[in-house]
Amino acid sequence: MPKNFTTITFPPENDGFFEDLRSEILAHFHESGQTIYGNKWMYLKMSFLFSVYALVFAIPFVFRVEPWHVFLTYSFLGIWGVFLGVNVGHDAAHNALFKTKKYNQWFMYIFDLLGLSSFNWKNRHVSGHHVFSNIMEYDPDIQQSPVVKIFPQDKRRKFHRFQWLYMPFIYAIFIPRWVFYRDFKDLFYKKIGGFSNRPYPVSEILIMIVFKILYVTYVVFLPCYASGLSLWVFILAFALLMVCSSITIVVILLTTHMLEDSCFPEPDEYGVMPYSWSKHQVITTSDYATESKIITHLFGGFNHHVIHHLFQNICHIHYPQLTRILKKVAEKHNVPYQSRKYILPAMYSHFKLLYNNGNDIKHKPFIG
Repeated sequence: MPKNFTTITFPPENDGFFEDLRSEILAHFHESGQTIYGNKWMYLKMSFLFSVYALVFAIPFVFRVEPWHVFLTYSFLGIWGVFLGVNVGHDAAHNALFKTKKYNQWFMYIFDLLGLSSFNWKNRHVSGHHVFSNIMEYDPDIQQSPVVKIFPQDKRRKFHRFQWLYMPFIYAIFIPRWVFYRDFKDLFYKKIGGFSNRPYPVSEILIMIVFKILYVTYVVFLPCYASGLSLWVFILAFALLMVCSSITIVVILLTTHMLEDSCFPEPDEYGVMPYSWSKHQVITTSDYATESKIITHLFGGFNHHVIHHLFQNICHIHYPQLTRILKKVAEKHNVPYQSRKYILPAMYSHFKLLYNNGNDIKHKPFIG
């Protein structure tokens, strides 16, 4: 088991890879005349995402609906809400949508409108995961509990041999667990993964509670009142929304860091990691379906995840071009870059990881 260090440090960047890559990225933006933030296409995309969500949500208020209409509508809202979060809220949390930080803060509230605490999520994701990606006991975005063995070096329990079978059912409640349990649990932890969760502003607690009440009110009670249907119809529809959103988000996320050949480096006895920061980001992160425009746009560029980890403050609308630069520079410097051509092989690889870890099959990380 890894030791818990006060700080984790990375060796210096001394191979020229990151310096070369950064120069190529800067040259790209200079030559194209673009900024690293969102452009007109990104803002049109945001308008489209918000408009579709609002129009579909309005169906029970505008039309005479039957229960099956509501179930279908809420299934779609569960999926589309995730697309809103990963396209808009995620970029806003990284201050990548707008140059002005307060505008990013405003749009980060999309998470709160979807029932999730944007404050907690930004802490976990930006201050935790992006600093300590794939480091056991430090990366708060990767589930570390007795229920599942994600890290090869973690303790194996007998029931883990079945985790590749039972984890899909646990993944199906990922969002409700986040909305109604994890956000509240985070209030009581001084440290979550590798980042300090103190001080925790009282104002953020109040904001979280108000938004969660607002979320349940506008998703369950208001449309129930407007449509005249039974409350149970909307409770069941809400549960369906939660499951659909959970399945969507795990498909997007699981394929970026937790594959059968993913690397899970450990610090030495002094808390020093074996690779430089940039190489650590490359070898612990995976891309998938980078040639698919549909997946890239719906998933908010999460399938271009390596470049995101290297340049998290750049809007995802630029990722396809930047990934091509990354591949070229990585090959030049002999830095391993991992990508699956399609999303289904990437999903299969995640469950292969679960199977291998649950059965103590030797882990072979992809590190070149």
